[in-house]
Amino acid sequence: MKILIIEDESGIREVLREILEINGHTVFTAPDGREGLALAASHPDLIFCDINMPEMDGYQVLENLQKDAALRDIPFVFLTAVADRSSQRHGMELGASDFVTKPFTEREIINVIAASIRRQQPLRERVETLVHEHSREVAADWAHELMTPLNGMLGGLTLIEAEADTIKPGELKELLGIIRISVERQLALSTKLIRYYELERVKATPPATPPVCDAPSHLASGAAEAAREARRTADLYVNCAPGQVPLQGAHLSAATSELVANAFLFSKPGQAVSLSSSLRDGRYVIEVVDLGVGLTPAECAEATTPFTQFDRARHNQQGLGLGLAIVHSVAAIAGGRLTLQPGPRARGLHVILDLPCV
Repeated sequence: MKILIIEDESGIREVLREILEINGHTVFTAPDGREGLALAASHPDLIFCDINMPEMDGYQVLENLQKDAALRDIPFVFLTAVADRSSQRHGMELGASDFVTKPFTEREIINVIAASIRRQQPLRERVETLVHEHSREVAADWAHELMTPLNGMLGGLTLIEAEADTIKPGELKELLGIIRISVERQLALSTKLIRYYELERVKATPPATPPVCDAPSHLASGAAEAAREARRTADLYVNCAPGQVPLQGAHLSAATSELVANAFLFSKPGQAVSLSSSLRDGRYVIEVVDLGVGLTPAECAEATTPFTQFDRARHNQQGLGLGLAIVHSVAAIAGGRLTLQPGPRARGLHVILDLPCV
């Protein structure tokens, strides 16, 4: 980096120059504010500036830089022997990015430079960096998926805490938006995880009186929810026959939402996804068909295993790999069966949920 030092005390100026040059930086120095302003025209990557200097103090130097559109974004760090909050607040209001209190250590100077570099990254890059720093290696993809939104929240909040005095309203709004996306993603993942284990509990201890629900209404609501989430309502085609099945309505809606969401995930916008149901020999048969990438016969056999995903990198998947496991559990609770097979003309996937009809 090219760094400018503006400092009237020669001893401090030379110590700082030595620290910076040892760490590989190109250094320019000025003994007063006026000369410092002249050197700033060469566009250094960072400026260290003393506050208390004769003729033109550090605040005046910064004020002059802020008036020049070409120079106002250069990171500006005050050097001061006084570390009171009012001085810092005044400097931050003028646009300073940091403060270093004299006497300083080499480590403090290195940390200030590193912080300055991070601040010059776009906000989203900085959050991604913090997410990466907080991430830990885990054995399963689903565990990493569950942790990623939490790290996104932590990264955004860490930046807000670290830069509360200087962050601009627009940047704060952007950071809060990043945090909101992470919160919504975490809520969706947690809801799915809770739903899966709730269904496992119902399988283990079925209710004394089996529930009954009107199938078409719950099929339609679950499919509509998935289409809204995918922003593909125009691609969804629904044709459901009247009938009742031995399930809680919420469980049938959840299973339908998972099937339709899966069909949207693995097909392209504009490709049709159909949901239909019919009565066959006392059974209520639900079918979801898409024209997407589909699954191989081997993958179809494994797809209902919890936390299973195929070729995450190629399909750019996010999630826990629980969608079809949830549908499989719903089928088991009702005494039905779930079948996966290639779609029409060997394109996409054809999912059949065969349930008893009440």
